Amino acid sequence: CVKMNVIFGFQEVEELVKNGYQPLAANANEAQQAAFRDLKKKDGKAQFLIHQRVDSANFEKISGARSAKEAWDILNNAHGGGDKVKKVKLQSLRRQYEL
Repeated sequence: CVKMNVIFGFQEVEELVKNGYQPLAANANEAQQAAFRDLKKKDGKAQFLIHQRVDSANFEKISGARSAKEAWDILNNAHGGGDKVKKVKLQSLRRQYEL
């Protein structure tokens, strides 16, 4: 997570990965369309960076993600993001140790 945040910061996509982006309005003007294209391009770059750093098991989890934010949220939740996940992992490890 720390390494990826550094890479995101260097590639100037950190804010996009954390907050995502809004869809383009139907009546958008030329400037808004250009800004949206730029955001989509940055989102693609961020998705590429995430895909390059994950193993095949984690890639299967995020392969259906439509944006970098969605993929990043899936990975955060899967790897210690929530207290429930930590508790389940601890129970699993405890059970393995007992067996």
